[in-house]
Amino acid sequence: MGRATLGRYPDVDLKFARTKADEFRKLVSQGIDPRSEKRTKRRLQEMTVELMVHEFIQTYAKPKNSSWKQAESNLRLYLSNFYGTQSISEITRADIHQILDDLIAQDKQTAANRALAHIRKFFGWLVERGYLNHSPADHIKPRHKESERDRVLSDAEIKAIWNAAEAMSGPYSAWLKLLLLCGQRRVETASMRRSQIIDGSWHLSATDTKNKQPHIIPLPNQAQRLVDQLIEKEGNFLIKSGRNGDRPVNGFSKAKLQMDRLSGVQNWKFHDLRRTVATNLTKLGIDRLILQKIINHSERGVTQIYDRYSYMDEKREALQKWADRLDEITQR
Repeated sequence: MGRATLGRYPDVDLKFARTKADEFRKLVSQGIDPRSEKRTKRRLQEMTVELMVHEFIQTYAKPKNSSWKQAESNLRLYLSNFYGTQSISEITRADIHQILDDLIAQDKQTAANRALAHIRKFFGWLVERGYLNHSPADHIKPRHKESERDRVLSDAEIKAIWNAAEAMSGPYSAWLKLLLLCGQRRVETASMRRSQIIDGSWHLSATDTKNKQPHIIPLPNQAQRLVDQLIEKEGNFLIKSGRNGDRPVNGFSKAKLQMDRLSGVQNWKFHDLRRTVATNLTKLGIDRLILQKIINHSERGVTQIYDRYSYMDEKREALQKWADRLDEITQR
């Protein structure tokens, strides 16, 4: 049996000391070492929100999620900014409701939903790792019911955006054209690397894709010509500004503002380009299974387990068909 220090007299009065001693005896009778309880409490106090957000980003989000920067930005902006110095054990459901209330009051309904999603993921990770027993984000519903976007660009809008891309700087021009030619996600496309281009196809490993599934995109002739130009430059990343060394382009928000100004197209997002490609592939008579293979949506069940056919020929034919159609749209 060891000793537990309650404090120094007269800082700790006798009444408090007797009460704490009784509490410690009860813990000992239950087989619990009160000193370990004290250490656990101290350790939790040292686990501040700011410290654990950093730990979450570095050990979980960054290795597993290509959009980890969005998670980091949300958690720092909406959680750490207000509660960064507090212990993770001190954050309550009311605190999270206050974050959401403030965003709703600023008419930022979608931001409130995104903030809740990232906060819920963060506290869920803390519970999974054993840092907390319960998540204060449990049972909190999204404040705003979002409708799924169904924006598909018209042929005239596609042409306007393509022409605007040609007026932009080299890397952003190539990035936007490849988004339209290949229909892949914006970060995956921006992060295209020399080592991924093999025998006329663009190879994405499981660590490169959002759904953690390896993916091969046969490059249509028009995309291959763009890639050939990019590959002549030094470095592994093909789409880079040069200002930050051998790193992919970023600054998508600034690029979007420039695109809006140059194209005159309103109320669209970069992800709408992907939906537009998928819709046009369907218009061209491409089978929905092949479409699913091209845009790399996750499959489930027996089909995913047993169907190991690559569909490379079918994907190449479909994407070439779309690239030729894109030529017709942009050149007429």
